[in-house]
Amino acid sequence: MNPLDNVRIILVEPGTPGNIGATARVLKTTGIHQLVLVNPAEWDTPEARKFAHGSGDILDACLVYPDLASAVAECHVVVGTTHRVGRFRDVTTTPKVVVSQLASQIHHCRAALVFGREKDGLWHDELMLCHQLLRFPTAVSYPSLNLSHAVLLLTYALYAAVGETPSPPGVQLATTAEREQMYANIQHALNDIEFTPYNGNPDHFSRVLRRFFNKVDMEIRDVRAIQTICGQIRKFSRRHRSGAE
Repeated sequence: MNPLDNVRIILVEPGTPGNIGATARVLKTTGIHQLVLVNPAEWDTPEARKFAHGSGDILDACLVYPDLASAVAECHVVVGTTHRVGRFRDVTTTPKVVVSQLASQIHHCRAALVFGREKDGLWHDELMLCHQLLRFPTAVSYPSLNLSHAVLLLTYALYAAVGETPSPPGVQLATTAEREQMYANIQHALNDIEFTPYNGNPDHFSRVLRRFFNKVDMEIRDVRAIQTICGQIRKFSRRHRSGAE
């Protein structure tokens, strides 16, 4: 199996059909076949087909989802891209490191590479679904890459790296949907014991948890272990409350 078959490129609310077509042409060139659109406007137009010259099959097989959460639910690794800086847009590593990790991971798991809106990128709730964020270094202080150019930078680097990376031993990583269920169960357990974050903001603490767990590849057995712990905490909390009444 070609490991690049495990990669999907996700465009969140792309602005123009031409950018979608140009992205399809990039994917064809770099050996990736899965193009996913999140909540696009009318996109399968003559303009898209023109820019996708020789890559009509990529458009024909394109998948459309209403939101990013459903688009990445079955993926094990989610990498988001951002050129903006500020809160919730912490880039902890370089494109080179991310590509090296992906080249090994996609032999045995499904990966999503997410590109945000041309004007304002990924929104806060979408950033929370990304396990890693990367930013392309540029020669100017305010970078401005065309959407398909950004896709080309990342997919070509991955295409080249895969050819140099031997297949690693297989592991069963947790999907994004399974991770999200784990986060929900952690929050339920914390609520049951009346846990209060130091600043009283549960959303902030949720980001702290995500940042911690995103540092590692979580296998399904890891998620199940944490789910079990959460279940025991909730069971103990219920017994404690019953005894106090």
